[in-house]
Amino acid sequence: MNLKINKVTVFCGMQGSGKSSIAKLLSTFLWLEKALVRGDFDVNELSAKNFREKYCAFHNIQNYFKADTFLYFKGTKYVFSYENGKLDIKERKGMRSFIRPQIMYIPSERNLMTALDNAEDIRNLSGSLSVLLDEYTNALRNASKPFALPLNGFKVTYDKSTNTAWLNDSKFKIKLTEAASGFQSMVPMVIVSRYLFNKIKENKKTGLDAASGSERRKIVERVAKLLKDSSLSSSMRATLIKQLHAGYFNGRLVNIVEEPEQNLYPETQRNVLNELLKVNNELVLNQLVLTTHSPYMLNYLTLAIKAGMLKDEVRRSVKNKEELLEKMDAVVPRSGALRPEKVFIYEISPEGEIRLLDNYDGIPSDRNFLNSALSETNDLFDALLEIQDEVES
Repeated sequence: MNLKINKVTVFCGMQGSGKSSIAKLLSTFLWLEKALVRGDFDVNELSAKNFREKYCAFHNIQNYFKADTFLYFKGTKYVFSYENGKLDIKERKGMRSFIRPQIMYIPSERNLMTALDNAEDIRNLSGSLSVLLDEYTNALRNASKPFALPLNGFKVTYDKSTNTAWLNDSKFKIKLTEAASGFQSMVPMVIVSRYLFNKIKENKKTGLDAASGSERRKIVERVAKLLKDSSLSSSMRATLIKQLHAGYFNGRLVNIVEEPEQNLYPETQRNVLNELLKVNNELVLNQLVLTTHSPYMLNYLTLAIKAGMLKDEVRRSVKNKEELLEKMDAVVPRSGALRPEKVFIYEISPEGEIRLLDNYDGIPSDRNFLNSALSETNDLFDALLEIQDEVES
Protein backbone atom coordinates (compact mmCIF):
# COMPACT_ATOMS: atom_id res chain seq x y z
CA MET A 1 0.00 0.00 0.00
CA ASN A 2 0.95 3.66 -0.30
CA LEU A 3 2.09 4.50 3.22
CA LYS A 4 1.95 8.22 4.04
CA ILE A 5 3.41 9.98 7.06
CA ASN A 6 1.16 12.51 8.76
CA LYS A 7 1.61 15.08 11.51
CA VAL A 8 1.15 12.14 13.93
CA THR A 9 1.68 8.60 12.62
CA VAL A 10 1.31 5.43 14.68
CA PHE A 11 2.32 1.86 13.83
CA CYS A 12 0.83 -0.95 15.91
CA GLY A 13 1.06 -4.70 15.60
CA MET A 14 2.49 -7.87 17.10
CA GLN A 15 6.17 -8.50 17.85
CA GLY A 16 8.15 -9.11 14.70
CA SER A 17 5.48 -7.66 12.41
CA GLY A 18 7.79 -4.91 11.15
CA LYS A 19 6.74 -1.76 13.04
CA SER A 20 10.24 -0.77 14.05
CA SER A 21 11.71 -1.72 10.67
CA ILE A 22 9.35 0.73 8.95
CA ALA A 23 10.20 3.45 11.47
CA LYS A 24 13.94 2.82 11.06
CA LEU A 25 13.73 2.94 7.26
CA LEU A 26 11.78 6.19 7.48
CA SER A 27 14.50 7.65 9.71
CA THR A 28 17.21 6.46 7.30
CA PHE A 29 15.62 7.89 4.17
CA LEU A 30 14.84 11.21 5.84
CA TRP A 31 18.45 11.53 6.96
CA LEU A 32 19.83 10.62 3.52
CA GLU A 33 17.62 13.23 1.86
CA LYS A 34 18.76 15.80 4.40
CA ALA A 35 22.43 14.90 3.78
CA LEU A 36 22.02 15.20 0.00
CA VAL A 37 20.33 18.60 0.27
CA ARG A 38 23.06 19.75 2.66
CA GLY A 39 25.73 18.61 0.22
CA ASP A 40 27.40 16.04 2.49
CA PHE A 41 27.92 13.82 -0.56
CA ASP A 42 26.79 13.49 -4.15
CA VAL A 43 23.97 11.20 -5.33
CA ASN A 44 26.47 9.15 -7.33
CA GLU A 45 28.49 8.43 -4.18
CA LEU A 46 25.59 6.62 -2.50
CA SER A 47 25.68 2.98 -3.59
CA ALA A 48 23.28 0.17 -2.69
CA LYS A 49 26.04 -1.46 -0.66
CA ASN A 50 26.64 1.72 1.35
CA PHE A 51 22.91 2.10 1.84
CA ARG A 52 22.62 -1.38 3.34
CA GLU A 53 25.92 -1.83 5.14
CA LYS A 54 26.45 1.71 6.45
CA TYR A 55 23.20 3.61 6.74
CA CYS A 56 20.81 0.74 7.45
CA ALA A 57 23.44 -0.76 9.76
CA PHE A 58 23.06 2.37 11.87
CA HIS A 59 19.71 0.88 12.96
CA ASN A 60 20.88 -2.77 12.84
CA ILE A 61 18.63 -3.68 9.92
CA GLN A 62 21.38 -4.35 7.37
CA ASN A 63 20.70 -8.10 7.48
CA TYR A 64 16.96 -7.78 6.87
CA PHE A 65 17.37 -7.46 3.11
CA LYS A 66 16.25 -10.27 0.80
CA ALA A 67 16.60 -10.85 -2.92
CA ASP A 68 13.09 -9.50 -3.56
CA THR A 69 13.28 -6.52 -1.17
CA PHE A 70 11.64 -3.45 -2.69
CA LEU A 71 11.74 -0.02 -1.03
CA TYR A 72 10.38 3.27 -2.32
CA PHE A 73 10.58 6.64 -0.56
CA LYS A 74 9.32 9.90 -2.02
CA GLY A 75 10.70 12.86 -0.11
CA THR A 76 10.47 16.59 -0.65
CA LYS A 77 13.59 16.82 -2.82
CA TYR A 78 14.56 13.24 -3.70
CA VAL A 79 12.97 9.92 -4.62
CA PHE A 80 14.73 6.73 -3.48
CA SER A 81 14.05 3.33 -5.00
CA TYR A 82 15.71 0.06 -3.95
CA GLU A 83 14.97 -3.00 -6.10
CA ASN A 84 16.89 -6.11 -7.18
CA GLY A 85 19.79 -5.10 -4.96
CA LYS A 86 20.17 -1.71 -6.68
CA LEU A 87 19.56 1.79 -5.34
CA ASP A 88 18.24 4.51 -7.62
CA ILE A 89 18.00 8.15 -6.51
CA LYS A 90 16.33 10.89 -8.51
CA GLU A 91 16.04 14.54 -7.67
CA ARG A 92 12.54 15.97 -7.82
CA LYS A 93 12.48 18.95 -10.14
CA GLY A 94 10.66 22.13 -9.29
CA MET A 95 10.68 24.81 -6.61
CA ARG A 96 9.59 22.71 -3.62
CA SER A 97 10.65 24.28 -0.35
CA PHE A 98 12.77 21.99 1.83
CA ILE A 99 12.56 22.58 5.58
CA ARG A 100 15.50 20.69 7.04
CA PRO A 101 14.43 18.25 9.76
CA GLN A 102 16.07 17.43 13.07
CA ILE A 103 15.57 13.66 12.99
CA MET A 104 15.52 11.91 16.35
CA TYR A 105 15.09 8.16 16.65
CA ILE A 106 14.38 7.12 20.26
CA PRO A 107 14.86 3.34 20.51
CA SER A 108 13.24 1.02 23.02
CA GLU A 109 16.67 0.20 24.50
CA ARG A 110 16.83 3.71 26.03
CA ASN A 111 16.58 2.31 29.60
CA LEU A 112 20.19 1.20 29.29
CA MET A 113 21.35 4.82 29.31
CA THR A 114 19.73 5.69 32.61
CA ALA A 115 20.09 2.36 34.39
CA LEU A 116 23.91 2.33 34.29
CA ASP A 117 26.54 4.69 35.64
CA ASN A 118 28.94 6.00 32.98
CA ALA A 119 26.78 4.73 30.12
CA GLU A 120 28.85 6.88 27.74
CA ASP A 121 31.77 4.47 28.30
CA ILE A 122 29.86 1.46 26.95
CA ARG A 123 31.20 0.24 23.62
CA ASN A 124 29.40 -1.09 20.56
CA LEU A 125 26.10 0.66 21.20
CA SER A 126 23.74 0.76 18.22
CA GLY A 127 23.93 3.94 16.17
CA SER A 128 20.51 5.20 17.25
CA LEU A 129 21.17 4.53 20.94
CA SER A 130 24.57 6.20 20.71
CA VAL A 131 23.05 9.34 19.16
CA LEU A 132 20.28 9.40 21.77
CA LEU A 133 22.89 9.11 24.52
CA ASP A 134 24.84 12.03 23.04
CA GLU A 135 21.76 14.25 22.85
CA TYR A 136 20.65 13.22 26.34
CA THR A 137 24.08 14.04 27.75
CA ASN A 138 24.09 17.39 25.93
CA ALA A 139 20.65 18.19 27.32
CA LEU A 140 21.74 17.47 30.89
CA ARG A 141 25.02 19.38 30.64
CA ASN A 142 23.41 22.44 29.08
CA ALA A 143 20.47 22.58 31.47
CA SER A 144 20.08 25.80 33.44
CA LYS A 145 17.28 24.45 35.62
CA PRO A 146 15.73 21.07 36.58
CA PHE A 147 13.72 19.13 33.98
CA ALA A 148 10.07 18.81 34.95
CA LEU A 149 8.61 15.37 34.17
CA PRO A 150 4.95 14.88 33.21
CA LEU A 151 4.24 13.00 36.43
CA ASN A 152 3.25 14.30 39.88
CA GLY A 153 5.88 16.99 40.26
CA PHE A 154 8.91 14.76 39.66
CA LYS A 155 12.01 16.48 38.33
CA VAL A 156 15.45 15.54 37.04
CA THR A 157 18.45 17.57 38.13
CA TYR A 158 22.03 17.17 36.97
CA ASP A 159 25.18 17.56 39.05
CA LYS A 160 27.90 18.64 36.61
CA SER A 161 30.67 18.13 39.12
CA THR A 162 29.92 14.39 39.43
CA ASN A 163 28.12 13.84 36.09
CA THR A 164 25.16 12.45 38.04
CA ALA A 165 21.45 12.72 37.18
CA TRP A 166 19.08 12.85 40.17
CA LEU A 167 15.36 12.15 40.37
CA ASN A 168 13.50 14.11 43.00
CA ASP A 169 10.22 15.56 44.17
CA SER A 170 9.42 17.66 47.24
CA LYS A 171 10.09 14.75 49.62
CA PHE A 172 13.05 12.75 48.34
CA LYS A 173 16.04 12.61 46.00
CA ILE A 174 17.70 9.53 44.49
CA LYS A 175 20.14 8.84 41.67
CA LEU A 176 18.34 8.17 38.41
CA THR A 177 20.23 4.87 38.10
CA GLU A 178 18.43 3.78 41.29
CA ALA A 179 14.97 4.82 40.10
CA ALA A 180 12.16 2.56 38.89
CA SER A 181 12.37 1.31 35.32
CA GLY A 182 9.47 3.51 34.24
CA PHE A 183 11.41 6.65 35.12
CA GLN A 184 14.50 5.30 33.36
CA SER A 185 12.43 4.77 30.21
CA MET A 186 10.60 8.09 30.41
CA VAL A 187 13.43 10.47 31.24
CA PRO A 188 15.59 10.35 28.07
CA MET A 189 12.50 10.28 25.85
CA VAL A 190 10.93 13.38 27.39
CA ILE A 191 14.14 15.35 28.00
CA VAL A 192 15.63 14.82 24.53
CA SER A 193 12.34 15.60 22.75
CA ARG A 194 12.03 18.93 24.53
CA TYR A 195 15.75 19.73 24.28
CA LEU A 196 15.94 19.23 20.52
CA PHE A 197 12.87 21.33 19.88
CA ASN A 198 14.28 24.13 22.03
CA LYS A 199 17.47 23.97 19.93
CA ILE A 200 15.39 24.46 16.79
CA LYS A 201 13.70 27.50 18.33
CA GLU A 202 17.09 28.93 19.30
CA ASN A 203 18.52 28.33 15.81
CA LYS A 204 15.63 30.27 14.30
CA LYS A 205 16.67 33.25 16.45
CA THR A 206 20.42 33.09 15.82
CA GLY A 207 20.22 32.32 12.09
CA LEU A 208 23.56 31.92 10.28
CA ASP A 209 25.45 31.95 13.59
CA ALA A 210 23.96 28.56 14.39
CA ALA A 211 25.74 26.92 11.45
CA SER A 212 29.18 25.36 11.75
CA GLY A 213 32.19 27.01 10.11
CA SER A 214 32.16 24.57 7.18
CA GLU A 215 28.42 25.05 6.69
CA ARG A 216 28.80 28.84 6.67
CA ARG A 217 31.52 28.59 4.01
CA LYS A 218 29.31 26.39 1.86
CA ILE A 219 26.41 28.82 2.17
CA VAL A 220 28.58 31.80 1.20
CA GLU A 221 30.04 29.93 -1.79
CA ARG A 222 26.65 28.80 -3.08
CA VAL A 223 25.03 32.22 -2.60
CA ALA A 224 27.92 33.81 -4.54
CA LYS A 225 27.38 31.30 -7.35
CA LEU A 226 23.66 32.08 -7.51
CA LEU A 227 24.31 35.84 -7.57
CA LYS A 228 26.62 35.42 -10.57
CA ASP A 229 24.13 33.28 -12.52
CA SER A 230 22.73 35.73 -15.08
CA SER A 231 20.21 33.18 -16.36
CA LEU A 232 18.15 33.55 -13.15
CA SER A 233 15.48 36.17 -12.66
CA SER A 234 15.67 38.22 -9.46
CA SER A 235 12.62 36.45 -7.99
CA MET A 236 14.02 33.01 -8.91
CA ARG A 237 17.39 33.92 -7.40
CA ALA A 238 15.75 35.11 -4.16
CA THR A 239 13.73 31.90 -3.90
CA LEU A 240 16.79 29.71 -4.44
CA ILE A 241 18.82 31.62 -1.85
CA LYS A 242 15.97 31.27 0.64
CA GLN A 243 15.80 27.51 -0.01
CA LEU A 244 19.57 27.26 0.30
CA HIS A 245 19.52 28.82 3.76
CA ALA A 246 16.64 26.57 4.83
CA GLY A 247 18.69 23.53 3.85
CA TYR A 248 21.38 24.38 6.41
CA PHE A 249 19.20 24.90 9.48
CA ASN A 250 16.94 22.46 11.26
CA GLY A 251 13.51 24.01 10.99
CA ARG A 252 11.36 21.18 12.31
CA LEU A 253 11.52 18.08 14.49
CA VAL A 254 10.76 14.57 13.23
CA ASN A 255 10.51 12.63 16.48
CA ILE A 256 10.40 8.84 16.01
CA VAL A 257 9.73 7.00 19.28
CA GLU A 258 9.67 3.26 19.83
CA GLU A 259 7.17 2.07 22.42
CA PRO A 260 6.67 5.26 24.44
CA GLU A 261 4.56 3.20 26.86
CA GLN A 262 7.50 1.03 27.87
CA ASN A 263 7.42 0.19 31.64
CA LEU A 264 4.82 2.87 32.31
CA TYR A 265 1.55 2.72 34.26
CA PRO A 266 -1.47 3.57 32.04
CA GLU A 267 -1.98 7.04 33.57
CA THR A 268 1.69 7.81 33.02
CA GLN A 269 1.40 6.63 29.42
CA ARG A 270 -1.26 9.28 28.94
CA ASN A 271 0.92 12.00 30.49
CA VAL A 272 3.90 11.04 28.33
CA LEU A 273 1.80 10.95 25.16
CA ASN A 274 0.40 14.41 25.95
CA GLU A 275 3.95 15.70 26.44
CA LEU A 276 5.12 14.26 23.11
CA LEU A 277 2.05 15.72 21.39
CA LYS A 278 2.70 19.11 23.00
CA VAL A 279 6.24 19.23 21.59
CA ASN A 280 4.94 18.08 18.22
CA ASN A 281 2.27 20.79 18.14
CA GLU A 282 4.78 23.59 18.77
CA LEU A 283 5.57 23.85 15.04
CA VAL A 284 3.25 23.14 12.14
CA LEU A 285 5.84 21.03 10.31
CA ASN A 286 6.93 18.93 13.30
CA GLN A 287 6.09 15.24 12.98
CA LEU A 288 5.70 12.50 15.60
CA VAL A 289 6.00 8.82 14.66
CA LEU A 290 5.23 6.16 17.28
CA THR A 291 5.38 2.38 17.41
CA THR A 292 3.26 0.79 20.12
CA HIS A 293 1.87 -2.40 21.64
CA SER A 294 -0.38 -0.51 24.05
CA PRO A 295 -4.16 -0.25 23.62
CA TYR A 296 -4.02 2.56 26.17
CA MET A 297 -1.88 4.62 23.80
CA LEU A 298 -4.50 4.34 21.06
CA ASN A 299 -7.29 5.18 23.50
CA TYR A 300 -5.43 8.23 24.82
CA LEU A 301 -4.70 9.30 21.25
CA THR A 302 -8.45 9.08 20.63
CA LEU A 303 -9.00 11.41 23.59
CA ALA A 304 -6.51 13.89 22.12
CA ILE A 305 -8.36 13.81 18.78
CA LYS A 306 -11.75 14.31 20.44
CA ALA A 307 -10.25 17.20 22.43
CA GLY A 308 -8.99 18.77 19.21
CA MET A 309 -12.44 18.58 17.65
CA LEU A 310 -14.07 19.91 20.81
CA LYS A 311 -11.54 22.75 21.17
CA ASP A 312 -12.62 24.16 17.81
CA GLU A 313 -16.27 24.00 18.86
CA VAL A 314 -15.55 25.69 22.20
CA ARG A 315 -13.62 28.52 20.52
CA ARG A 316 -16.68 29.22 18.39
CA SER A 317 -18.77 29.36 21.54
CA VAL A 318 -19.72 32.82 22.81
CA LYS A 319 -20.30 32.02 26.48
CA ASN A 320 -17.96 30.45 29.05
CA LYS A 321 -15.24 29.91 26.45
CA GLU A 322 -12.27 30.06 28.81
CA GLU A 323 -14.08 28.14 31.52
CA LEU A 324 -14.84 25.30 29.11
CA LEU A 325 -11.26 25.22 27.82
CA GLU A 326 -9.98 24.96 31.38
CA LYS A 327 -12.31 22.02 32.00
CA MET A 328 -10.90 20.40 28.86
CA ASP A 329 -7.35 20.93 30.10
CA ALA A 330 -8.14 18.73 33.10
CA VAL A 331 -8.86 15.85 30.70
CA VAL A 332 -6.53 16.55 27.76
CA PRO A 333 -4.29 19.64 27.79
CA ARG A 334 -5.21 21.80 24.83
CA SER A 335 -1.47 21.93 23.98
CA GLY A 336 -1.72 18.22 23.10
CA ALA A 337 -5.05 18.29 21.26
CA LEU A 338 -5.15 17.00 17.67
CA ARG A 339 -7.20 17.46 14.57
CA PRO A 340 -8.38 14.08 13.20
CA GLU A 341 -7.05 14.74 9.68
CA LYS A 342 -3.54 15.09 11.16
CA VAL A 343 -3.40 11.50 12.45
CA PHE A 344 -2.74 8.19 10.68
CA ILE A 345 -2.82 4.89 12.59
CA TYR A 346 -1.48 1.86 10.74
CA GLU A 347 -2.01 -1.76 11.77
CA ILE A 348 0.53 -4.36 10.69
CA SER A 349 -0.64 -7.97 10.58
CA PRO A 350 1.59 -10.94 11.56
CA GLU A 351 1.99 -11.53 7.81
CA GLY A 352 3.31 -8.00 7.33
CA GLU A 353 0.21 -6.54 5.66
CA ILE A 354 -0.40 -2.88 6.47
CA ARG A 355 -3.76 -1.16 6.66
CA LEU A 356 -4.81 2.32 7.69
CA LEU A 357 -7.17 2.16 10.67
CA ASP A 358 -10.70 3.30 9.87
CA ASN A 359 -12.27 6.20 11.69
CA TYR A 360 -15.83 7.24 12.43
CA ASP A 361 -16.56 10.96 12.34
CA GLY A 362 -12.85 11.55 12.88
CA ILE A 363 -12.49 9.16 15.84
CA PRO A 364 -10.21 6.11 15.30
CA SER A 365 -12.09 2.82 15.13
CA ASP A 366 -11.97 0.67 18.27
CA ARG A 367 -11.90 -2.38 16.00
CA ASN A 368 -8.15 -2.85 16.01
CA PHE A 369 -5.61 -5.50 16.98
CA LEU A 370 -4.89 -4.05 20.40
CA ASN A 371 -8.50 -3.68 21.52
CA SER A 372 -9.21 -7.15 20.12
CA ALA A 373 -6.46 -8.51 22.34
CA LEU A 374 -8.21 -6.98 25.36
CA SER A 375 -11.60 -8.42 24.43
CA GLU A 376 -10.00 -11.82 23.88
CA THR A 377 -9.46 -12.01 27.65
CA ASN A 378 -13.23 -11.93 28.14
CA ASP A 379 -13.67 -14.73 25.60
CA LEU A 380 -11.04 -16.84 27.35
CA PHE A 381 -12.68 -16.22 30.72
CA ASP A 382 -16.03 -17.29 29.28
CA ALA A 383 -14.38 -20.50 28.08
CA LEU A 384 -13.18 -21.18 31.64
CA LEU A 385 -16.67 -20.52 33.00
CA GLU A 386 -18.08 -23.06 30.55
CA ILE A 387 -15.59 -25.65 31.82
CA GLN A 388 -16.60 -24.77 35.38
CA ASP A 389 -20.25 -25.36 34.47
CA GLU A 390 -19.37 -28.82 33.16
CA VAL A 391 -17.48 -29.61 36.37
CA GLU A 392 -20.39 -28.58 38.54
CA SER A 393 -23.11 -30.26 36.44
